Amino acid sequence: MIKYEEITHAAMIPFKIFSFRAKNLDRIIAPHWHQSTEILFVKEGTLKITLQNKTYLLHKNEFVVINPNIIHSTRSLSKNWVLCIQLPLSFLKLVTNNQFDKVFIFKDINFPTEQEASERIIALFNQAIYQTENHPKNIQYFLDLYSSGLLILKELISSYSVKVNKNNADDKSISILNKAIDYININYSKSITLTDMAKFLGYSPSYCSKVIKKNLGTNFKEILDIIRLEKVVLEAQKGKRSLEQIAQETGFKTYRNLYNAFYSVYGMSPKQFLSESM
Repeated sequence: MIKYEEITHAAMIPFKIFSFRAKNLDRIIAPHWHQSTEILFVKEGTLKITLQNKTYLLHKNEFVVINPNIIHSTRSLSKNWVLCIQLPLSFLKLVTNNQFDKVFIFKDINFPTEQEASERIIALFNQAIYQTENHPKNIQYFLDLYSSGLLILKELISSYSVKVNKNNADDKSISILNKAIDYININYSKSITLTDMAKFLGYSPSYCSKVIKKNLGTNFKEILDIIRLEKVVLEAQKGKRSLEQIAQETGFKTYRNLYNAFYSVYGMSPKQFLSESM
């Protein structure tokens, strides 16, 4: 789902760091968002990244930083090897003396201003990948990963951060956003509208629409479709009901509506998506 996603990590270190290899073409991670900052570095192959309404294709030695509360999805268009680091918002606030997300955030697609900075962070990413795959999981293993994660974070702050202007209204916006997503998750199977949600939250439809657009870069209908599609995939994978039945139960009402939503979000039909994700 695209509501707040809890990022779990090993008890020894306060963030998550791992590498993975995608072997299936068109492997899709559905649109979602969370309050951790996520870094994806491509060691080999390519990775398609969609951040809100922007799409990028990462190649070897390129990376993206996904700031908190940004809807994103990934698709492996070829066999690849990727490093993933997820830094909880609480951890980033702690180590930056509460400056992250108030004074600065990170650039998304990162093109450093100097070659030296690029070489430094690529070397750190490669070192972290080696550590995730070639060490026994003992105390030394966790200390090495902890050290690599901190060095990568130091380099990101030094060479890949940008200033932001924020005020107290943002805390209110995030609170409204979380309540809005909770409302949609509870009522997705019904014929709900932006007006219905706004009435429940006690705000005007225009204000709720503005909060959603500002924080997630999308609109109420798109969020509703994404949440419904997540439910569709979960139910379809059980193999107990047809897509026509699932369309009725998840608020799409008809298979045609379900099909159109799938194609809009994933660029493929429901059956094609399910065949490649199961």
